[in-house]
Amino acid sequence: MNAPFYIIDGIRTPFCKMGTDLSRESAADLGTQAAKQLLAKSSVSPDNIDHVITGCVGQPVGDANLSRVIALRAGLPESVPAHTVHRNCASGLEALTQAQQMAAAGNGELFLVIATESMSQYPLLFPHHTGKKFAQLARARTPGAKLSAMLHFRPRDFEPQIALRMGLTDPTCGQNMGETAENLARDFNISRTEQDLYSLFSH
Repeated sequence: MNAPFYIIDGIRTPFCKMGTDLSRESAADLGTQAAKQLLAKSSVSPDNIDHVITGCVGQPVGDANLSRVIALRAGLPESVPAHTVHRNCASGLEALTQAQQMAAAGNGELFLVIATESMSQYPLLFPHHTGKKFAQLARARTPGAKLSAMLHFRPRDFEPQIALRMGLTDPTCGQNMGETAENLARDFNISRTEQDLYSLFSH
């Protein structure tokens, strides 16, 4: 039988709508602030933490291994390992689950578990065909070659793809999680009251 696994403290940043008060803060910024405040509040020494695990759906491309970035910015020693997990809307709970699994396996006793997200910072993307044209332009060396490459661009090349929509849409069925929840409620006759009670008890 596994030893008990305890959550000894917790904290969260304010919750804001996308594009409002915290829109300038990246996922790394928000995660770092939460980590710093939690360490200060709990009086846990960063030196005693065995591992940092962070859940994030929209991991920023500029912060490779977001968990490591947050750990270092929050003042943890470089010797403390960190990894990031992604399980869509369950990413934060997956981070907690992995901490429990590592503890059960004897791979640490004290974990800093973080969940962070900044939907305001999801980028707009160029389509693949536009990227190829930019690559051709970058390879052009003479003014004539550059002009020729630029003449291949068309207005549709600059229609952005919305990363937030792409990232939260299941490619196998074309639906997002909200649509899936609606389908489950309909197919299995799950009432709003039952959903709210489950949410309440899960806390």
